[in-house]
Amino acid sequence: MASPRTETRQITYGIRVNFNGQLVQFDSDSQPFVMGGRTFLPLRAMAELLGLPIDFDPGTNTAYVGNRHAGVRTPLNAAAPHFDSGGGDWASVSRLDSVAMGGVIYQNALRFRSTWGARSPFTLHNLNGQFRVLSGYVGRVDGEPMINATIRFYGDGQHLQSYELRATDMPVPISVFVEGITQLRITVALANNGSYALIAYLE
Repeated sequence: MASPRTETRQITYGIRVNFNGQLVQFDSDSQPFVMGGRTFLPLRAMAELLGLPIDFDPGTNTAYVGNRHAGVRTPLNAAAPHFDSGGGDWASVSRLDSVAMGGVIYQNALRFRSTWGARSPFTLHNLNGQFRVLSGYVGRVDGEPMINATIRFYGDGQHLQSYELRATDMPVPISVFVEGITQLRITVALANNGSYALIAYLE
């Protein structure tokens, strides 16, 4: 059985970092240093400097830099369930385990509904800058009145994308770039009484 070995290494502080011509200022408790001929930089400070989200999962002892869910498609309802919704007394948003659109059954849906005239129900979702793309389908719910609608996506108050929806369309594929977005707002403007559903995934 090998005995434990103690090793002493010299650490040199006072390392300056120049990023794109600018000297970087680090907090006193996260200073870069050199040890054993290698330069060590604080991960959080460097990620923030590069504009990348960073997170730490103590359960798995894993640091996540950039898009934590890259390559993984997670239903919007699971990854970022809506924390608020509205649109007036005659508008509603609900989560459905399944819904039929164009004769096809879809899972994990959000249903945007108006029960009295033109309305614009909406939802708000916290993305926390952790996702890159929102994709999926939107369409009129089977059996609902034949009305047109417009779905709009807003990220941190800025308009991202819109889709004009006709009642006779099959479910329309959507793809919205959401990288760096903290709060996502989804609004469905309904021309009259009726119901549209959104099946969306974040990655």
